[in-house]
Amino acid sequence: MAQGRNARILIVDDEPELRELLFDAFNDGEMIVSVAASGSEAIQLAKAQRPDIVITDLCLGDCSGLDVIDNLRDNVGDVPAVVITGHSDAESLTEASRHRPIELMTKPLNLDRLRTTIAQELHRLAQGNEAKTRVSEDLRGTCLDMTRSYRTLSDQVLHHRLMIQFQQGLLASKTDDDVFRAFFRTFVRRAGAVSGAALVCDSSAELRVIGRFGVPQPDSLEFCKRLADPMIDILLADPHVQLVDGGEEVELFDESIRRFVPGMNLLVIPLIPAPGEMIGVVILYRKGEQPFNTEEIDLAKMMSYPTAIAVRRND
Repeated sequence: MAQGRNARILIVDDEPELRELLFDAFNDGEMIVSVAASGSEAIQLAKAQRPDIVITDLCLGDCSGLDVIDNLRDNVGDVPAVVITGHSDAESLTEASRHRPIELMTKPLNLDRLRTTIAQELHRLAQGNEAKTRVSEDLRGTCLDMTRSYRTLSDQVLHHRLMIQFQQGLLASKTDDDVFRAFFRTFVRRAGAVSGAALVCDSSAELRVIGRFGVPQPDSLEFCKRLADPMIDILLADPHVQLVDGGEEVELFDESIRRFVPGMNLLVIPLIPAPGEMIGVVILYRKGEQPFNTEEIDLAKMMSYPTAIAVRRND
């Protein structure tokens, strides 16, 4: 019985007086009562709308009530049944009991006992449905947890593979340009389209742009310089990977590029091979697109140190 709806009872009897008596006994507004005068009619009604309980006479005009029970259980589902019989011989009662009715009642009927039997069975069905609902919800929750765990594990595997490829690219790098190509290629594989510039300290300890990248093409050298200048000041004050909202910090930038800055999100990455030593900067930025998320910031943090080591190795 589905939660939140009235129970459906199907009464099957070829005697009009008994059908009417049973209909009146259960038609109290809390149950949906259907009546059938024959086994075939009962089967058609049950196929159209599955009952929660069947009350059937043992002897019907076209078949036995046991035939109705068998047919419903084969074609509709395991419907609980109450069997009524006017026969009290042991053979009839034994045959009826083999069909596992919830109650086998003889005539004349004890309506109070029948009502109690039906009420108890409906209560049992309701508890069973509640238990099934809880199990279903628990199972659904478990499936969601497993799906989240699988996605997390898949992301971790992908992340580790990406870092391995990045490390391999750094080992194969012969120049700083090779290093930053490996950096940009790895980041784009994980995070999608992005633009950027890489700066490295020269022999005079001045940061100079040695790499520009972007899709479909990088911005001009002059633009990258002017974009980087205030970011370097930010890192000198706090040398950690930082996220900068260009729209909120537009006053930091040179007037010549301010009109391009609103809507720009910048990820500023210091290259520090040893404590207190910043030898370069990578600036990644997106223009009017989705800001860098936590995973992308974490990736930048992981890539920062090995990039710095590779640049130091090339000195």
